[in-house]
Amino acid sequence: MESDNSPHRDRAAQDALAALDSVSAARGRVADLARSPWWYHAGLGLSFVFAFSTVSIGRSLIPYGVLLGLFLVPLVLSTVVNRSTGVAVDRYLATPGARRLSTAYSAAFAALIALGLVVELAVGLRGSMAGCGVLAFVLTVAMGRRIEDALLRDLRDGA
Repeated sequence: MESDNSPHRDRAAQDALAALDSVSAARGRVADLARSPWWYHAGLGLSFVFAFSTVSIGRSLIPYGVLLGLFLVPLVLSTVVNRSTGVAVDRYLATPGARRLSTAYSAAFAALIALGLVVELAVGLRGSMAGCGVLAFVLTVAMGRRIEDALLRDLRDGA
């Protein structure tokens, strides 16, 4: 025996499904907008090359390398990307998938800093930090794209 409000339940179920479809479509639109331009990861990598290279060029330049290459340029690039895409999202920590890959990226980045400093300053092999800077560029571009793919996938899936 059906109750009197059966058509109302069917309508409520249809409304709920429509709302879920709308949320899914909105997540997809946000993910499409959140994709960074082609130059973003390369720009970050180049700023890190500059930061690392200042150690090899001359110790008096290290503060400029740290300030510009590790802080100011990445901040400006992130701000420009957020404004150009219309979506402000923490590209490295916003979702579980991005966080997982960012942890590995951060460990590898820190290892490059440590390796470069030890070989450059303790062993005395000039240019080691600049070489590690080139590796940091490659790491940043490659892992940056993987992290972004994980971010966009998680945004679409609602993670």
